Amino acid sequence: MNAECEFNLQPYNTFGLKAFAQHGVVLEREEQLAAISALQINNKQKFLVIGEGSNILFTENYDGCVVINRLKGKSVEETTDAWRLHVAAGENWHELVTWTLAHNMPGLENLALIPGTVGAAPVQNIGAYGKEFCLFCEYVDVWNIESQQLQRFTAEQCRFGYRDSIFKHELLDKVIITAVGIRLNKHWQPLLEYGPLKQLSADCSAKEIFDLVCEVRNQKLPDPLKLGN
Repeated sequence: MNAECEFNLQPYNTFGLKAFAQHGVVLEREEQLAAISALQINNKQKFLVIGEGSNILFTENYDGCVVINRLKGKSVEETTDAWRLHVAAGENWHELVTWTLAHNMPGLENLALIPGTVGAAPVQNIGAYGKEFCLFCEYVDVWNIESQQLQRFTAEQCRFGYRDSIFKHELLDKVIITAVGIRLNKHWQPLLEYGPLKQLSADCSAKEIFDLVCEVRNQKLPDPLKLGN
């Protein structure tokens, strides 16, 4: 192990692999962002942002700074035709889906049990069973490392594609996603055209879709808390 790599990454990846980074920052407050920028600008050090580490495989130590996004918080603005959510990037995605349904705000049920954080959702434009994150996204808030400013990108500016976005290209390694805006339409209709969801009736509830998606996903993948994957 490189003696300079002292930040233990094992608790921050779902494979549970032993690896170390030269530096590490657990990002819990936006006030920390300026210090992260200073570290990158002054030291010319490469950096990596991860949420829950469920889409990464460390094969060696990381010679740079790893930022663990743990920004928390969510709020809702209700209008006549929608619920508009502002959700911090470090929130767990599945827990957000569960929370929206518990508060009678359907829409995200097809995207249940997708691993990772809310901040990772726009990067990959996560999707499942006919729905994608871009269908609900109003904006993505980011911290620009170089300019040291918060910026807001509209859904159109994010250039979403199939498992793709601007965050994989022009903005790769240049921004840290801090929050997203999600719009859930009150005129909800179930989407049952894909896979096992076809077995549900047209008048099913969002909770029934959620339960079936969770059942199918649990059959396909082991719990990473029990078996690293």
